Amino acid sequence: MDAVRTRVDLLGAAADLVPLLQANALRAAREGRVPEDVLAALREAGLLRMLRPARFGGHEVDMVTKSAVLAELAKGCGATSWVAVIHNDADFLLGRLPDHLQELVFADPGARTTATLNPMGTAERSAGGYVVTARWPFNTGSLGADWAVQPTLRDGEPVWALIPYSDLVVEDDWDVTGMRASASNTVRAEGVFVPEDRVVPQWDVLGATHLSERNAGNRLYGIPLLMQLITGGPAPFTGMAATALRLAREQLGDKPISYTAYQSRRDAPITHHQIAEAALLIEGADALAHAASELIDRCSVDGVYGPEDKPRVWGLVSFATRQYTQAADILRSMAGGAGLRSGTALSLALRDTQALSAHAAMMPATGMEHYGRALCGLEPTFPPLFA
Repeated sequence: MDAVRTRVDLLGAAADLVPLLQANALRAAREGRVPEDVLAALREAGLLRMLRPARFGGHEVDMVTKSAVLAELAKGCGATSWVAVIHNDADFLLGRLPDHLQELVFADPGARTTATLNPMGTAERSAGGYVVTARWPFNTGSLGADWAVQPTLRDGEPVWALIPYSDLVVEDDWDVTGMRASASNTVRAEGVFVPEDRVVPQWDVLGATHLSERNAGNRLYGIPLLMQLITGGPAPFTGMAATALRLAREQLGDKPISYTAYQSRRDAPITHHQIAEAALLIEGADALAHAASELIDRCSVDGVYGPEDKPRVWGLVSFATRQYTQAADILRSMAGGAGLRSGTALSLALRDTQALSAHAAMMPATGMEHYGRALCGLEPTFPPLFA
């Protein structure tokens, strides 16, 4: 009963914030970051601590709840939802790190953290710790965050280093056509000293293993890291697609289709086919995304995953991504020149959908290959680091 009430409360809080996100979406895209007042509103509503341990004020929600809340936010702004995805995912990662690191970061209830996965640069041994020199691209939420969990190499082995943003340089290099407000900039460490107790082996917090004694019996933090991360991927698509479809329907109006006899697009058979196909693609993608979250929640009960379960999650998410992208293409075509006009909510949703679909973890070819290999009885090709 408590879990159901939490889901309802969080969804209600997200729905209440949609008008604020809508009002600031174009501004956020222009400025290349989520406005601080919007982030503050998300924080006050508890939507940036869904995966934080309960002893630090977190909600410890399941994957279905997490995805539904983030999808609701994306109805207002897809890039803001994606930033919320990353801050929540970073909290999940922290929940798998040693308890003293959780206490360090979560001592500030409003702390925001980012994280990346691919080891860059080096951590050279020094008295009492390590000197880290590296550049990490694609740090979503980099502007306004307090901490970063960054992967690097120590003696050739991958480790994560917990570094305050005050010790890092954020490069202004996120010059893109979509998802501009995500502030997914490159972050640089220039000989930054990191105390020894803030550096942990990556291998120890992947799969179903982690280093937190306080969270040892908690089923949430037993979810394999990559599986948790992947289930959040479709959530911004879900909300953006719902908004794009709604706006496209509202804009049908009585405008004619140029160079035809149709005085209203609403009357044209091509419009009927386009709107129906887009709607059904979105409906199907929503079902696939929900199935991925449900699968992880089901497996997390006893921590047992069948040989096809993890590749299936990746396949579900990647195929959903393809369908959301196809729907966005149809809606853009249906809108004609209006779908290309900058400064409109429809064009922003369509551009952000296309941009997010390029994320390496959600590219259809990758996920479908992993699942297809599993269906053929073969081992997946993703690195053991991400198993």
